[in-house]
Amino acid sequence: MSGLLALPADIVERARAGDRRALENMLTLCRADITRYARRHCEAEDVEEAVQDALWILYRRLGGLRSAAALAGWLFQIIRRTCLALVRRRRRHLPIEAAPAAALRDGAGSDLELRLAITGIIAGLPQNYREVLVLKDVQGLSADEAATTLGISPEAARSRLHRARALVRAALTEQTAANREAAPA
Repeated sequence: MSGLLALPADIVERARAGDRRALENMLTLCRADITRYARRHCEAEDVEEAVQDALWILYRRLGGLRSAAALAGWLFQIIRRTCLALVRRRRRHLPIEAAPAAALRDGAGSDLELRLAITGIIAGLPQNYREVLVLKDVQGLSADEAATTLGISPEAARSRLHRARALVRAALTEQTAANREAAPA
């Protein structure tokens, strides 16, 4: 497996220390994963801009990264925030006639807002649950492949995946209920 989750920690550490070649290598290895993530969380026309912003922020702020293990979550948060900012910027200039009919009809949030909420919830999961969930549900690996990647038994991977999904479901239900209570009647 290649990409962001399999990025060797020594490359990240060398890049943090100022090794230009390691930084270039890391940017190349990260690009495919963050592009895939951006395609799932951004509007189609915003994907490339979000990826470029994330790579630029990585380049400028890598020295402030606390640990190599935090890289994937940090980049995914950058993408998520960039996508949300781009949507907000566009909405400021969007006439009411251009709004989706479903959003006008029942006040429901957009699919993008739901994805962003789920992304935030996943980012807040404990690492052992988040890793298996990302490998299985985001990257599309089988439970056995995820188990092999994580160095755990397939049963442990399935158990963690079940628990991770339950935690996401509970947090999303709680967040939805809180949003409904806060919405004007």
